[in-house]
Amino acid sequence: MLHRMSIFTFHNPTKIIFGRDSISKLGEETSKLGKKCLLVSGRSFARRSGYLDAIERNLSASGLMITIFNEVEPNPSIETLYGGATAAKKGECDVVVAFGGGSAIDAAKGIAFLASGDVKLEESFAPNEVLRPILPIVAIPTTCGTGSEATRYSVITDVTARKKRTLFGLPLLPKLALLDPAFLDNLSKQMVAYTGFDALSHSFEALLSKSSNRISDILAIESITTICQNLVDAHGGSLESREQVLFGSLLGGMAINTTGTVIVHGMGYYLTNYHGIHHGLANSVLLLHVLRFEGDHVRDKLQRIIVNLGLRDIPSLFDSVESLADKVGIPRSLADLGIKATELDLMVSDAMSYARNIDNNPVKVSNEEMKEIYSRALSGKRTG
Repeated sequence: MLHRMSIFTFHNPTKIIFGRDSISKLGEETSKLGKKCLLVSGRSFARRSGYLDAIERNLSASGLMITIFNEVEPNPSIETLYGGATAAKKGECDVVVAFGGGSAIDAAKGIAFLASGDVKLEESFAPNEVLRPILPIVAIPTTCGTGSEATRYSVITDVTARKKRTLFGLPLLPKLALLDPAFLDNLSKQMVAYTGFDALSHSFEALLSKSSNRISDILAIESITTICQNLVDAHGGSLESREQVLFGSLLGGMAINTTGTVIVHGMGYYLTNYHGIHHGLANSVLLLHVLRFEGDHVRDKLQRIIVNLGLRDIPSLFDSVESLADKVGIPRSLADLGIKATELDLMVSDAMSYARNIDNNPVKVSNEEMKEIYSRALSGKRTG
């Protein structure tokens, strides 16, 4: 029986250019958005690899003036964003180009916001929404997991409070996402695994989200299918498979741009803020435990993935994701990452403080249930 469809909104105006050598279009496309560019990157890889110099030449060839800000650390801090905004204002920049993983792209979004006027991050984080125009952003991801090139979110670290803060709003969507798989050719196997599972987490969480709709479901299901079929070979070094995982990551970003994330992200923030664990690794160790806890709430959606992957049922799907994690070297437990049982209560209270993730979850999770999920992750019991 057909049911009347409920009202939903899907908004993704980012221009996407995908494919090898698409970076050659950078200067041409960026010059349509501005004349003075702030080039944002991390502290070492972009320069060490020679990519930063190549990008600088590409932009210069199209007549852009360039100010470089290559001070972004993993999990960028509020202070770093203010430093970037100062550099942008000093250079009178009117467009921001982000080159790197999720940290560089998220930082660039915050910098573009700060450089657009007399505003303060501390007064603008969620639940507030960014509504004012900001400097246009060009995003060039160098990992296969961020999805930030297609989202309205910027996740920033409040170092003093050991908390993740989120800027969100449609103005934060990049005007251009330029995805060149060549940047993944030299990505380490470990980073392929961590960022690939971050993308997988985005898409499973998009399916679980209370804000999901038929368009986000299509994107998420295709993302999960593509990543599951290609991550092992991508981890092994296949350039074609890395290209596929990058595409899957993009689809996952487009999905969560509409849906947001759920408790996997909320639970993972503690691991990053208190232990410095890579964001994608944190999600990867938690994902199966959350899916086993609440997967029944998206049974029909999971069935479509099961068909795509040629599996039998939901338990076989979860077993397949678990096997995938093992094949790409994801640790089996939080204990393997140095987390102690004495931290359980602090982990629960921290996760429960991320109201946007908790409220977006398909089921209300009690403190006791949250502790049970963490306990399973701590012991490595993915099954059951």
